[in-house]
Amino acid sequence: MKIDRDPRERLDPETRKRLVDADPALFRRLVEASGMPVSIHDKTLYPIWGNRAWTELWGYSLENLLDLPQGLAMPEESVELYWKSVLPTVSQGKRWQGEYLIRAKGGTLRTVKGWFDPVTDESGEITHIIGIKQDLSDLIRMREALGSAEKSLNFISDCTSDIFFRLNLHTGLYDYLSPSVERFSGYTVREYQECPMLVRKIVHPDWRDYLDRIMEELLAGRVREEYEFQFIHKSGEVHWASQRHILLRNKAGAPVAVEGIATDITARKEAEERLRASEEKYRFLAENTADVIWTMDDDYHLIYATPSIKDISGFTLEELQGRPFRKMITRSSIRKFEEALARRREAEAKGDHALINSLELEHIHKNGKTFWAETMIKRLLDGKGRPCGFQGVSRDVTLRLEAGAAITASEARFRTLFEDSPISLWEEDLTKLKFYFDDLKEQGIGDFRKFFYDNPEALAKCATLVTVVDVNKATLSLLGATSKEDLFGNLDKVLTESSMAAFAEEMILLASGGREYCGEITNRTLDGDTIWVMVHFFVPDEYKDTLSRVIVSLLDVTPRRRAEEALMDSEERYRVLAENSQEGVIVMQSGVARYVNESMMRITGYSAREFEGLDFVDMVHPGDQAEHAPRFARLDSGEMNESLGSFRILTRSGGTKWVNMSVKPIMWGGREAQMLILTNITRYKALESELLIAHAQMENRVRKRTAELSKANVRLKAEAEERRKAQERIQALTQQLIRVQEDERQRIARDLHDNVAQDLSSIMLKMETLFDGHPDAHPELAERGEAVAEVLRHTIASVREIAYGLRPPALDQLGLVQALTNLCHDSGSRYGFDVDFFSTGIENISLDFDVEINLYRMVQEAVRNICRHAGATKAVIRLVKSHPDILIRIEDNGSGFPMEESLARADAEKRMGLRSMEERARLIGGSMEVQTLTGTGTRILFKVPIESARRHG
Repeated sequence: MKIDRDPRERLDPETRKRLVDADPALFRRLVEASGMPVSIHDKTLYPIWGNRAWTELWGYSLENLLDLPQGLAMPEESVELYWKSVLPTVSQGKRWQGEYLIRAKGGTLRTVKGWFDPVTDESGEITHIIGIKQDLSDLIRMREALGSAEKSLNFISDCTSDIFFRLNLHTGLYDYLSPSVERFSGYTVREYQECPMLVRKIVHPDWRDYLDRIMEELLAGRVREEYEFQFIHKSGEVHWASQRHILLRNKAGAPVAVEGIATDITARKEAEERLRASEEKYRFLAENTADVIWTMDDDYHLIYATPSIKDISGFTLEELQGRPFRKMITRSSIRKFEEALARRREAEAKGDHALINSLELEHIHKNGKTFWAETMIKRLLDGKGRPCGFQGVSRDVTLRLEAGAAITASEARFRTLFEDSPISLWEEDLTKLKFYFDDLKEQGIGDFRKFFYDNPEALAKCATLVTVVDVNKATLSLLGATSKEDLFGNLDKVLTESSMAAFAEEMILLASGGREYCGEITNRTLDGDTIWVMVHFFVPDEYKDTLSRVIVSLLDVTPRRRAEEALMDSEERYRVLAENSQEGVIVMQSGVARYVNESMMRITGYSAREFEGLDFVDMVHPGDQAEHAPRFARLDSGEMNESLGSFRILTRSGGTKWVNMSVKPIMWGGREAQMLILTNITRYKALESELLIAHAQMENRVRKRTAELSKANVRLKAEAEERRKAQERIQALTQQLIRVQEDERQRIARDLHDNVAQDLSSIMLKMETLFDGHPDAHPELAERGEAVAEVLRHTIASVREIAYGLRPPALDQLGLVQALTNLCHDSGSRYGFDVDFFSTGIENISLDFDVEINLYRMVQEAVRNICRHAGATKAVIRLVKSHPDILIRIEDNGSGFPMEESLARADAEKRMGLRSMEERARLIGGSMEVQTLTGTGTRILFKVPIESARRHG
C-alpha cells in the first residue's frame, strides 16, 4: 500500500528563532530530556550545574555534588588528568575527550567517557565549559565478558581433539571450522576453505554413498541423532569419525547450513573390535572347553550349561535344565555342599557377595556311575548390584584324584621307609645352592677348592642356602632332639670344626659336578656330647640338574672311634673292645694280617688263618676295583690314613656285601701297623635302593598320568575343533533352510493374495450381481446366491489372513516396529487379552533383512504360545536398543509351565515352538533366555548384538 506524503510548508528562520527564544528554560528541559549526563562548569572546571542523569551517575544530589571536594568525586589519577590534560586543553578553546574514572557514592569506581567543550562570549573569552559523560562500566564489563568468552571458546577450540564446524549446504564450504581439524584429519582450515566438500574426497570410498545419503537427508530437512563413518587421514591411515548436527533453516524454513561437532572415535572402534573379538573368543572357549561353564537361579536350579556337560555327566543341557543341584551329586557330597551354602549365607548377610566357593564333589553320571568334579561357584549380580543367581565352572577331576591317590600311596610308602629307618636320614633341597654355583661358573670360577679356601665367606653363604626339608625319627634320637622343630632351630649347635671341613668337601664336590660323598665327621648332640658319624649324601639321577632333592644319611660310629682311641693307648684294651665291636677289624702289618676280630670273619666269611694269606684287594667286587684301585695302592704302601668310602666285597661263599672301610695307623707289637675297620652297610644300601625305587615308581606314575592327560587334552581339543566345524556347517544349512522357508512363504502368500484371493473376489462379485436385471427371479434362488456370496467373503478373509500370517506385508512396507505393533494389536483383539507393546531406539538402526524376519517370527511364535497355552490376561512386549545389544523382552501373567517336562513333551510330539525360537536367535548371533515356573507366568528375553543385526553396505 502506498502512503502519500504531501510536502509541508517549513517555517522561516526568524519564526524558528522567535519560538526558541520565547522560552528561556527550553534548553534546560532539552538537556533533562536527553538522558545523557550533562553538566556546566566554570572556566576552572568546577561544576555549577548538572542535569538529573549527571547526578544519578554519581549517586549524589545536585547540592552535594556542587559542594563535593574533587578528591572525593574522583580518584587521584583522574584528578591529575583534570589538571594536566583537560584544563590546559579547554583553556586553549579546544574540545577534550577521553576515558577516566569517577568515584560514585559508596566508593564505587566507574569508567566514563567525557567530552568537555569551552563556551566563549562575543570577545572570544571562555565563560563556561559544558561537560557530557557516558557511563562505560556496563559496556566494559560486557566487553571483558565477551573477550573472556572468546578466549574460552578459542582455548576449547584449540585444545580439544573434537572439531566444531558450520557447513553451508549449498556451497559446500565451511563458514567456520575450528583449528583442531588439522589434528583431526591432517588437512588445514585453509585447505577446507579452498576446496568445497573436501570431506567427500577424504571419506573412505566404502562410505561415500552413505555421505551422499546424509546430504540428501539434510537438504530434505531430516537429521539423525548421530553419524558414524570412516575417512582417510592425510597420512593415509583410516580413521573413524562421529558427527552430531543441528540443522539451520532460513526464514522460509528451508535448510541452509548445519552446525555440529565431529569426534575421532578410532580408538573406541578399535576397542569395540577388540572387545568383540574377545567376546567371540570367550564364546568359542566356553562352547568348546572341556570344562563346564554354567548358571543357576537363586535356588540352585540349573539354567544354562555349555555343551561339555554331556561329556562329563552323560546328560544333555535339556535333561538337566531346571534340575536342583542337590540331585546331581551323591549324598556324601550334599553335606559338603550344604556347608558351603552356610558359609555363603553368612558372608552375604554381611553384604559380602564376592565369596567364591571351591568344592570337590562326587556327581552322579547318567549311566549310574559316579565321577568327581571340581566346582567354583560365584554370585551373579544384576545392574543394580542385587543377587540374581549363580555362575560357576566345573571340571572332571576323577583321573587327577585317582592319580593323586596312587601318588599318595607311593609317597606314604616312601615316608614309611624314611621315618622307620634305623639310620639317620635327612632330605635336603639344594636348589638355591645350585643357582649360586651356576652364578660362580658364569663369573669364570673353575677351581672351587681354591675359591672356597680363599673366600671363606662364600662357604658360609653356601651354608645359608641349604634347606633341610625333613629328617626321620632316628635323626632326632641320634642328636638328642625332642622334635623336628627343636632340631631345626638349633642346627648351629650340631656342627663342629670337623663338620665344617666335611661340609667344605661336600660343596667342592657338588660345585664340580659330583653327586656322592662319604666321610667321617664329628657332631654334637643338643645335650653337648660329641659323637662320631659317617656322613653319606647322594643326589638321585632325576635331580642331578636341579639338586632339589638330596638324601643324606648319618651312621653313628662313635663306639668304633672310641675303640680306636682306646687302641692307641692300650693294645690289650683294644682287643677287648674290638672283640665286642659289631664292625670288622683287621690289623695289617707289612702286608700280613696280624689280627682279625670275630665281626670281620662274620662279615667276610673268611677265617683268621685264611686272612693271613689273603690280599684284601682280592675281596673287592670286580665292578668297584677300577674305581678304588689308586686308594688300595696307597693302602699297600702303608701311607693311607683316611676312609676308602663305600664299595662292594665278595664273601667267601660268593655273596656280595656293601661295606664302608676306613684305615687308621696304629702301633702293634711296638711297630707301625694299619687298622682296617669294615662296617657292613648292606642293609642301608638295600634301604637306599628301595627308597630310590619307590621314588622312581612314584615319578613314573606321575609322568605316565601326565602323558595320559596330555593325550586326552589333545584328543578333546581335536574333538572340539571338529564339533565346532560341524556346528558351523549345521548353522549355515539351518540358516539357508530358514531363508528358503521364508522365501517360499513369501511366494505362497503372494500367490494366495494376488491369485486365489483375487479369483475368489471375482466369483463373489459375480454371485452378488448374478440376479441383477432379473427382478422376477425366485426369492429362494436369490437367498441361496447371497449365502454363497457370504461364504465367499469369509473364504477371502481367511485366505488373506493366511497370506498375512505367511508373510506380513507391514514388515516389508512399514518396517519391523510397525509390523510388531500390528501383530500385537491383532493378537490382543482376536484372543481377548491385553498386549502392551513398546519400542525405543530401533528406528535409527538399519536392520538386516534376515534379522528383521527372524525377530518378527520369534515374537510371533511367543505371542502364539501365549494365546494358545498361557491363559494370560496381559502380555508385555518391549523392543529396546541397549548398546551393544537389541533386547526383546516378552512377559505374561499366565500359568507358566515346567520347562524340562514341556521341552521333553515337545520333542516327543515333534513340536518346535521354543526350539525354533532358540535356533532363530542363535542364527542371527543372539541368545534366548526363558524363565518360568508353574503359576508365575513366563519371561522370555532375546538378546541380539547390534553389530551382527545391522545392515551393512
